Amino acid sequence: MVVILLLITVSIASLLYLILFKDRFFCRYNSTIDVPIELLSKDLSNLTHWQNWLPWLIFDNDADITYEYLNTGSTSDLPSRLIWQSPLIKTGHITLEPANSSERYFHTLLNAPAFYPNDLHFNIGLAKQKKQTLITIQLTGKLPFLKRWRRDDYAMRANKDIELALLKLLAYLAKYNQNSDCEYHKPVFEWLPQTRLDNVDAVTRPFSVRNQPMSQKMDQGFHNLITQLGPENPPSGPSFALYNKVDLANHDFSGRLGIPIQNLAPCELCPERIVLRGYYLQLRYYGPYQNLSLAWHIIYSFMRLHNLKLNRRRYGVEVFEVGPAQVECSKKYITLVCLPIK
Repeated sequence: MVVILLLITVSIASLLYLILFKDRFFCRYNSTIDVPIELLSKDLSNLTHWQNWLPWLIFDNDADITYEYLNTGSTSDLPSRLIWQSPLIKTGHITLEPANSSERYFHTLLNAPAFYPNDLHFNIGLAKQKKQTLITIQLTGKLPFLKRWRRDDYAMRANKDIELALLKLLAYLAKYNQNSDCEYHKPVFEWLPQTRLDNVDAVTRPFSVRNQPMSQKMDQGFHNLITQLGPENPPSGPSFALYNKVDLANHDFSGRLGIPIQNLAPCELCPERIVLRGYYLQLRYYGPYQNLSLAWHIIYSFMRLHNLKLNRRRYGVEVFEVGPAQVECSKKYITLVCLPIK
């Protein structure tokens, strides 16, 4: 009787698990580029070019890259599989399935065990739009039974991977762009050593963002701080943000905005000592704030690749080293992203 009840309980639990947690995820990004579709198709047909923009290769610039020719009988002399090998990002590959030369669709099978537990379908489509070409990148994955409960997490990772892939691809393909004034920004990331952060004296104010643009909320918060400080109290260093809550899936963030200050003249604000204990991973990001979430995605991936653990009791930190107050062009912004680890 006990065994029967146990089997019934397990069956019901498994059924609820199947119903509540789906196994598939899908994401898609697209953008236009002022380049003829024929040039793009020819470039993407050559798998040796893909290492210039695949997002999973940025974690190890020294990974060993090799190619295989699997399409026997094909008239093409181009490789059909790109393979990477590295102690950090393991051994993975992307296989380009054969297609007619006239097709504008590139269907690949992606094996990236350092990032996803199963193979994924990674596809690129090209379509004419007047004088431009629409590039669509999509990724479809399926999770093992025991990892279904983490579907939202893997879906978010895939979403950011594809967003980064499209930005890098557009910047790479822009070499063919000769007639347009449009420039495509390639996000640049600089790895910095793991370290402790210095304490800082600053004035701060709380912030909370939900269902509204992050930049709008931060601009208003920093403007209010500067106004309250007055002209007698110029900042003594770059402004910063301390995060105690980051929920990318629901766009829900909270924390404190801060401006370093020394020798404070009388005003309505009171400085405080910000003590940032423990060790932090650091990543310097060069580019506009609209893609800043990619820096957080990358530093979280870096943490997982190195088997490190997030210290949820500490603040995540952004330091705005170069911003609108220093330069007009958003592509020249520099932001330091710091992730607390145990």
